[in-house]
Amino acid sequence: MKPDLIAQLPRTQREAVESAGYRIVRWVAAREVLQARVSKGRIAGLLGEFMTHWLSLAPAVEADSELWLSFDYALDQAKLKLAGGSATLAQSPLEQALLHLPALRPFWSQELRLQHFEALRNLVPQAWLLDSAEVPPGAVIQGLGKVSWERVPQLREQEWEILDSRGRVLTDWPSALASNDSILTSRLVSNVVLNASYGRNDKDQVVLRSLEAAP
Repeated sequence: MKPDLIAQLPRTQREAVESAGYRIVRWVAAREVLQARVSKGRIAGLLGEFMTHWLSLAPAVEADSELWLSFDYALDQAKLKLAGGSATLAQSPLEQALLHLPALRPFWSQELRLQHFEALRNLVPQAWLLDSAEVPPGAVIQGLGKVSWERVPQLREQEWEILDSRGRVLTDWPSALASNDSILTSRLVSNVVLNASYGRNDKDQVVLRSLEAAP
């Protein structure tokens, strides 16, 4: 993608990139609140047990003062997805799955504010924490439309992967499901990778400093 084409990003995509740094910082702060609540036992019952397990596998949450993010951009679809960055949350499929977890929607909506939560959900690739527990009767796995994990096909297309909590690629679906530490991930098949850097202005606001296409 040539520099002059970057300027041709659709307005919604450009605004998403401009605001992403600020929203990532908010996400880091909200994630620290979540960790504290789980550690103090303020999330009870099965959800509390579930969260205790998965948070024990999560990497330490960090956000560098010099923040940079990368994005996959599909020119033909005008779609933009977060692909990585200096903040731990931007790199971790497990954290992406927590952001998309339906049971945590009320928490994220409150801590992030609904506008920022919805924007992050649109920007962050969807991921699923693979759990051998049965899906409740009448429910489906959100985003997959299946009534059980066993019915989720082994999605081997280029845009799907199964990873363990250390980021290793897994190929055996039953073993991944039984291990209770695996994440089904999705990504955008992109034409272009955009790299953005962010800093703070004199009002301490997180702002976009530069945006360019990867070589």
